[in-house]
Amino acid sequence: MKIAIYNLTTTTKAGGVESFTLGIACALAKRGHTVHIHGGRAVGGENIVETVHGQMECVTVFTYPYLNRRYVPNFGTRFRKFVERLSLSIFALVPLIRGKYDIIYIHKPYDLPVALLVAAISGAKAVFNSHGTEFFPGYRWMVKRLYRFFSCSTYNAIDVRLYTSIRPIVLYNGIDTERFRPLSRSKELIKRHSLNGQHILISICRLVGWKGLQYAIAALPHIDKSLSIKYFIGGEGPYENTLRQLAADLGVADKVVFLGRLPNAEIPAYYSIADVALYPSVADETFGISIAEAMSCGMPVVAGNIGGILEVVGDSGLLIPPKDELAIAKAVNTLLMDNELRQRLGISACDRVSHNFNWDMIAERFEQEIGVISDA
Repeated sequence: MKIAIYNLTTTTKAGGVESFTLGIACALAKRGHTVHIHGGRAVGGENIVETVHGQMECVTVFTYPYLNRRYVPNFGTRFRKFVERLSLSIFALVPLIRGKYDIIYIHKPYDLPVALLVAAISGAKAVFNSHGTEFFPGYRWMVKRLYRFFSCSTYNAIDVRLYTSIRPIVLYNGIDTERFRPLSRSKELIKRHSLNGQHILISICRLVGWKGLQYAIAALPHIDKSLSIKYFIGGEGPYENTLRQLAADLGVADKVVFLGRLPNAEIPAYYSIADVALYPSVADETFGISIAEAMSCGMPVVAGNIGGILEVVGDSGLLIPPKDELAIAKAVNTLLMDNELRQRLGISACDRVSHNFNWDMIAERFEQEIGVISDA
């Protein structure tokens, strides 16, 4: 097949949906398909794909200008996103039509009009992968006209069915299990951060409020005083200053290390020096790619018992109620004081991801549902 993956933010920022689009693009290309990514042109020309994920030799990337939502009249967040997406289509529509694609594959509902229009004109099949519930007027009508309708988890599929009366096909997010795998402890990182026997807690994700890292920081004063700890936070986002201020206010700023944005290639090394990964989300995440990446690296995780996270973690981690710093501290204390439990959960977590969320399995499932058998 010749496949166009159309998503503005794949080339402008790092995040869960962006990781999925890049991952499935490479997985499908490795199975013999021609895959092109069509996305937005980042301000200043920074190539987020190469900066965060490294060279994408398996796919071709096209970028186009667009109107950033900051400059759209504020009639609501969804209105701004919709206009931003439509502005990209002004430049991308003709290349998508002329590309003579078999599949136009989208990941945001705001791209439904473009995908259906390209399909009607060019004969391509419009495929949508839902990663959330950003519904809007016309959504029900448009999804009924798709060739295939996927959802990233059973949790999300149920929400979509309640709104549309259509049950999407569950196609889980995938993880690059060759990159995200257990490694020996990185001596270089231990030296770089002057570590001397401390227990390392870690979170690597976008720094936004609903990720719940404020509760992880609030848990630090409640961790057993006999345990020497450092809490590494990787990622960027609008909530960083709030997290820094909270750490200062609670008197734990010396225990919290902000790492900034980390290229994917460096993330496994950071997990190699950590003891526990913290992902105490307070929102109904539909999957939890960051959690699955940590698990794939053999990390025992403490995660929010909410949304699609349950489908990711299963019984291979400790699930805690949202917004509960005492529960986080209790879980961390349990793991740090029980080496056998920590090791067992880490092995189980790695196995769970390998057997349920590896990219080759996800790409094969995609092919089967689309009705194509590759030579892979």
